[in-house]
Amino acid sequence: MDRLEHVLGRALRVTAVLGVLCLLLVAGLSVIDIAIRELTGRPLRGANDIGSLLMIVVVSACFPAGLLERRQIKVTLIRSVIGPRLDRAMRVIAAIATGFMFTCIAWFLTLHAMKITASAEYSMVLGLPIGPWWWASAVLFWICVPAQLFVVVSEALGRVAESEGA
Repeated sequence: MDRLEHVLGRALRVTAVLGVLCLLLVAGLSVIDIAIRELTGRPLRGANDIGSLLMIVVVSACFPAGLLERRQIKVTLIRSVIGPRLDRAMRVIAAIATGFMFTCIAWFLTLHAMKITASAEYSMVLGLPIGPWWWASAVLFWICVPAQLFVVVSEALGRVAESEGA
C-alpha cells in the first residue's frame, strides 16, 4: 500500500503542479493585460478568453492530489469520545461519501462537456473551442474517483495518511 500511495501521490502531484502552472499563466496574463491597458488604454485581445478557459483546468487539477493526501476539511470534535473503532467506521463512511460526491461531479462534468461539445461553443473573442477544456476538467475529476477509492481502502485498513504524520 505504501508503494502504491507513493506512486499515486507523485503522479497526482504532477496534475496539481500543472494546475498551479496554469494559475501562474493566468496571473501573468492578467499582469500583462493590466500593463497594456495602462500603456495603450485598450485591453489585451483575448486575455479574458484564455484566462477563463485555463481556470476550468486550474480548479480541477488540484483535487486528485488533495483527495489522496486527505487535505480536505475534517471535523474531529468527537473523535476522543467515540473510540477508535467507531472513529475508523466514521472515517470510512466519510471517505465513501466523498468518493460518491466526486463521482457525481465527474459524471455531471462529463455530461456538461458532451453538451458543450455538441453545441460547438467557442470563446467570445478568440473563437477557441470550449469543449476540450471541459473534457480536461471531467478527466481530472474522473481521476479523483480512483484516488478516493484508495483513500476508502486506506481508511478501512486503518492506515494514517502521510499528511497526518505517518
